[in-house]
Amino acid sequence: MAKDPLLEGLNDAINREISTILRYLLQGSIIRGRQNQSLRQMYRAEVTDEIGHAQYLADKIVMLGGVPLLRPDLSPPPADVERMIENDRAKEELDVAHYKKLAEMADERGDIELKMKMEEQAADESHHADELRRMKA
Repeated sequence: MAKDPLLEGLNDAINREISTILRYLLQGSIIRGRQNQSLRQMYRAEVTDEIGHAQYLADKIVMLGGVPLLRPDLSPPPADVERMIENDRAKEELDVAHYKKLAEMADERGDIELKMKMEEQAADESHHADELRRMKA
């Protein structure tokens, strides 16, 4: 059976989301200091959003006849807050590019619902990257 590039891309996306959930969960707990409380709260709030992304992806993979394959990145986040922010901003920007590619693939297949959802998730990840840029400034 030939591999389906769209299913592979969706599985990559779900792993990015699961990795982000785990990273943000940890970062929301390890960040200290009064000056970092807004960042701590931002990370904690984003976990729920990322769970929604992962749930959609899992459902869509199954609907397309695939199986969600979980291989999250379990490497520990940086301890330094500035590096943490920069690392996450860069990962969010990679996610934006990945979701845009998935939207193109869905469009080629005529799956308008998936195309629009991938564009929506790209916009959401772009917003996350902007929030992280503001935290660093």
